[in-house]
Amino acid sequence: MKLMDCLPSELSYVLGMQKDVREIRLRNGRAVRVNVGGQWYFVGSKGLVQQQSNALILGETCDSVVKRACNNSIYAYEKMLANGFFTLEDGVRVGVCGQVAGSNEAVFQKYTSLCFRVPHHVSCVDNATFTQCTKGNVIVIGPPCSGKTTFLRDLSVKLSQNYNVLVVDERGELFYDSELLNSSCCDVLKWTSKAYAFEVGVRAMSPEWIVCDELSTDDIPSVKACVSSGVRVACSAHGFSLDDFAQKFDLVKHFDTAVILNQHGYSYNIKLLNAKV
Repeated sequence: MKLMDCLPSELSYVLGMQKDVREIRLRNGRAVRVNVGGQWYFVGSKGLVQQQSNALILGETCDSVVKRACNNSIYAYEKMLANGFFTLEDGVRVGVCGQVAGSNEAVFQKYTSLCFRVPHHVSCVDNATFTQCTKGNVIVIGPPCSGKTTFLRDLSVKLSQNYNVLVVDERGELFYDSELLNSSCCDVLKWTSKAYAFEVGVRAMSPEWIVCDELSTDDIPSVKACVSSGVRVACSAHGFSLDDFAQKFDLVKHFDTAVILNQHGYSYNIKLLNAKV
């Protein structure tokens, strides 16, 4: 299921006329907010509006949207939903919020808010940045919605012109359609864990680079093992600075370049640091 196919018809009618839709916030019984081209608007009955008083108000719609987005088989998406999100066919990441089933926090009784994050392939890695990144392992650090996935996607495509690149696409967000994949020479392991990809992928595909998104502390051993095997790594982590990353991960000494992204209306402010210590 793709984004426009799972939204209520009155919403898809308005958004279908817009270019560069980046994020949609759908909440039961409240105005729909949408980020278009880096600016936030409300959705009216015939177009985008600035005032909430002129916005379209949808009823208790989140449950039906989730059901439709999951092709009427929520059970098939149960594992992803338990993590608070799932991914549509076109790479749109849907964050979910609502009432959990008592002590079982992995099961939702009711969905009350949805956050749709729409991926874009943006050529954001310039020549100087690319040259710096190719010198060694790269960590991309930034707050939510700062463009970490977008940066890694573009870096993967450009690295693949000269290197064998294995992309670990756990959530189907890095390479979300065949056109994007065909524009690169990347090998993609989709819907699998980093632990599996770092171990099996290195043996099976003999990559020169592995690219993955959003490290967790559980991924530290996998990254260390991969780096020690001679494979270069480019990955991302949440944070505002290199210090934020260093406090959470025992990995700084394994990276040669840190790319710090700032959240300024989806524009990029990239600062390259020599993170080698």
